Amino acid sequence: MKFILVVLLFFSFAVCSQTSELNRLMKKMGHEYKLAIKAQQQDAMIAHLDKFIALVEQAKEQRFNEDKKAKSIEGLNRTIRLAEKAIALAKNAQSSRAREVLLEIDTLREEYHKLHEPPSIWQLLFGS
Repeated sequence: MKFILVVLLFFSFAVCSQTSELNRLMKKMGHEYKLAIKAQQQDAMIAHLDKFIALVEQAKEQRFNEDKKAKSIEGLNRTIRLAEKAIALAKNAQSSRAREVLLEIDTLREEYHKLHEPPSIWQLLFGS
């Protein structure tokens, strides 16, 4: 029994250390995303979206579980495409339409975050 607890504890530390960098990047991405949506001037929106895209590119370089890697990269690429679309709209003085596109990113975030929810104790003990 002690052995199982030690293995579970070790496993949880391993999972946490692998995702801590990704979590840090995701928080920064969220911050830039919020600033972009709230931006009143198109130049500010574009600047925040440029930073957002750079952070998403960094996130693509992180280590993902092999079974989730392709889907995760797909979601990040879709996010970049939407952010680039929002930039193009902002450059054409269509900030309100750009904000609508940015709301699609939030929908993607919800969809892809489900992939990376940590397993429950029951899943660790008994499998999926």
